[in-house]
Amino acid sequence: MCEAARWVKFVDLFLVNPSEHPDDIDGPEPCEAEVRVERSALNFVDEDENFDYHNTPPNSDGEEEDNVYRWKRGSGQLKLRQVFDTLEDFKEALVEYVLKEGRNIEFCRWGKDKSAAKCGIEKENCPWFIHCSYEEHVGKWMVKVFEDKHSCVKDGYCKMLKSPVITKLFLNDWRTDPEIKPKAIQNEILKNFNLIVSPNKIKKAKAKALEIIAKDHEEQFSRSNHESTVLLDTFENDDGTETFHRFYVCFEVIKRLWKTWCRPIFGLDGCFLKSTLKGQLLAAVGRDANNGMYPIAWAVVDIENEPNWCWFIQNLKADLNLQNGRGFTLISDRQKGLLNAVERELPMVEHRMCARHIYANLKKAFPRQSEMKTLFWRVAESYTIPEYQKNLEAVQKYDMRIFKAIMEKNPKNCSLAFCGPTASCIDVHNNISESFNNAIDPARYTPMVEMLEVIRRSAMVRIDLRKLKARQHKSRFTTRATQFIELEQEKIKFCKMYPGSDGRCEVRECNTSFSLNMRMRTCSCRRWEMSGLPCRHALRVIADKKLNYEDYTSSWYSNSRQQQIYSDSIRPVTGMQFWQKLGCVVKPPAGLIEEVENRKGRKPKPKRKKGQNESPKKKVSREKRIMHCGRCGIAGHNAKNCKNFGVPKFLKPRKRMSSNTGEDGYESTNTNGGDTSDFGDGPSQSTQY
Repeated sequence: MCEAARWVKFVDLFLVNPSEHPDDIDGPEPCEAEVRVERSALNFVDEDENFDYHNTPPNSDGEEEDNVYRWKRGSGQLKLRQVFDTLEDFKEALVEYVLKEGRNIEFCRWGKDKSAAKCGIEKENCPWFIHCSYEEHVGKWMVKVFEDKHSCVKDGYCKMLKSPVITKLFLNDWRTDPEIKPKAIQNEILKNFNLIVSPNKIKKAKAKALEIIAKDHEEQFSRSNHESTVLLDTFENDDGTETFHRFYVCFEVIKRLWKTWCRPIFGLDGCFLKSTLKGQLLAAVGRDANNGMYPIAWAVVDIENEPNWCWFIQNLKADLNLQNGRGFTLISDRQKGLLNAVERELPMVEHRMCARHIYANLKKAFPRQSEMKTLFWRVAESYTIPEYQKNLEAVQKYDMRIFKAIMEKNPKNCSLAFCGPTASCIDVHNNISESFNNAIDPARYTPMVEMLEVIRRSAMVRIDLRKLKARQHKSRFTTRATQFIELEQEKIKFCKMYPGSDGRCEVRECNTSFSLNMRMRTCSCRRWEMSGLPCRHALRVIADKKLNYEDYTSSWYSNSRQQQIYSDSIRPVTGMQFWQKLGCVVKPPAGLIEEVENRKGRKPKPKRKKGQNESPKKKVSREKRIMHCGRCGIAGHNAKNCKNFGVPKFLKPRKRMSSNTGEDGYESTNTNGGDTSDFGDGPSQSTQY
């Protein structure tokens, strides 16, 4: 977008008469599908951790701190102690003031750190003056001198109204009608701003505007999503009609930035579509410098099987230049078609199995095993082979059946002890892909085209939000990297260093010694080289030698890399109502669309049984509770079936407190002064059963 677009709002404020046709809006009405997509995109919430904004974002309304006033674009007002982000904003505010008041103002000083303007009518010696310079404690440019009184009379001219300003004001008019005459623009300025402009200035402004318009056309072509991969796979029926089969998309910006700045690790997973369309969405999700999800490519297929996974991985190989997979790390579940496709297409990739899915299957097979979770995750998060063998022996001692079930799954595929340090990632789960599936869950209920539009726009919003977060983050490394180091920092009190030579050290933690090489950034515990972040042993050495831990942290987690990852976004696409209609009709295959009309009176299809953590309950379960009778207080029955006649009434305490409370804090129900332990055959209050 060109710089002149900033003036569009300003032109609307000063050129449109609100009393004339206030409800008229140019352009076609948006279609219903477009409205639904826009609502879904507007409800997008970043999946990243909560971010505390240290400074209020620019252009926030109503903030007045330390007696300073933020400039509101389009207001046309100037105040003492008014602050601006840049000197260009100050200049724009002066132009707005000139056009609103119709005064003749000119700059008398313009520099890198200060600027000033005065009244342009020199003969009158008008005292009007304004001075703006940088204020250190505010961190912005501030109006420090402002004499807002004119002793002159308006002469109808303005020295600030030069051809560049006129170009910005009437750019959209020349874009709509390049044949507008300078006389028409001259009359328009006189009518709206009560200012006189020479025809030569308008001619120069028009020439500049036409030049900008020509560049805009070139920019639109250059900003389209070139080199993006969009594949629509169909098959032809016997009658010659095309039938939809599958759809794949990978935007050029995303794959270029992933290959340049992201770690060589990604997850593959599929999820069901929840609309009347029976199909599945396959996705490849990477990680950014803050260990947040970075969707790379996605596809819609009819079923999650080996041919569709092979087709998806083949396209992904071509886009990301994976070749045979050497040097890359892949995380996925144990879906049979996916395993066979990875083995065929990426034979040299480091394939980590999702430990969370393996544990979920173990929990179904062996319920109510209190220590199984801790023992299993110790095996999965073992960094060294001796640690892995020790934790595996603990599982064997705990339960031989569980040990055999784990060995059938080949735990080496989900243990860090057998993973390489190339990816600088210690994840043995595919939660990053599950987070993506959860983020697009509302879109999965919509038709396919709308769903793909919501995913694309959500990606654009996510990129913009994280771009802002990265800019406002002041540390050298990202938030999650800093949090990891802070947790390790708390454990260095249990470590003791024994210095060596050539950057080598020995650190003893409890009864175990670890060897470190500070030059190679390795530790025998393998946490440092696996994650790229200093482990507690390295931090012990860094603290004793008074070094800076940032010098020993991998650049994969730097905030500058995070800014580069989100430095560019997906190019805008026109709305659905502007899409070109093709002559051919692509029909969905038979059985892919669920026939809702014929389901009346039928038993609803049961939903998939979800894991324990997939849909957490909102109430505590009543399982294993012992129910007591509300009449006699004895366990095993309720008041309706109570047969204990002659048993003293069980007085349940009132839920609400009253002013008439006894010593135990509950309201007394004995109003007649009688003994509450009398015998009766029913409750104290009349109750119908």
